[in-house]
Amino acid sequence: MGPYDGGHLQRLFRGVRLPERARVVDLGCGTGALLAWLAARGPIDGLGVDLRPPRRRIPGVRFHAGDAAEVIGGGCDLACSVGAVSEPWELAGLARWGGLVLYGNGYWRRPPSRRYLKALGAEPDDMTGWRQMRGQGDSMGLELVAAVRSSCADWDRYEDAWAANGERYAADHAGEPGVDEFLDWIRNGRRRYRELGGRDTLGFGLLLWRVAP
Repeated sequence: MGPYDGGHLQRLFRGVRLPERARVVDLGCGTGALLAWLAARGPIDGLGVDLRPPRRRIPGVRFHAGDAAEVIGGGCDLACSVGAVSEPWELAGLARWGGLVLYGNGYWRRPPSRRYLKALGAEPDDMTGWRQMRGQGDSMGLELVAAVRSSCADWDRYEDAWAANGERYAADHAGEPGVDEFLDWIRNGRRRYRELGGRDTLGFGLLLWRVAP
């Protein structure tokens, strides 16, 4: 689901222990991969929220179909949102004092060109640089525990798999309504990454914060 894997999470959580049966919420959980990784480290009381949650079974994890805004309350030991729409301040509101916030999002490796922004459908201020991203928690009472960035090789693996999966799907569903448009979208994504500077412009980082009293 992104240019990261269990190795990135291992580095991020090195030396970090969650309480047994830790209360964990993942907003925009996608396939539930993050919750599955956390559950494999030790028992958790997990909640995954997504508009289309997976049907997979993960010990100690339940899923909620809906918008992330429907999650009300706090007191979580760990509040997560990786590559989703939630902001760090929203996650901080779900975590207890001394709890953890895991946030993952894109950042600009370098100032984006107009050509690339147009292809991406983005604005320059949609993201910040890495230093500014790391410092987002300073004004929210969040203490940075660890930060991990994806490499260009990580991005290559992700983008190549993304494009290959899309092209395979298009080949399997050739002639069906909307498939030609879908294939154009996939090819434009490949071109955006390989030819329009995406590989050198867009980065991805994972940040782990602790909520300070």
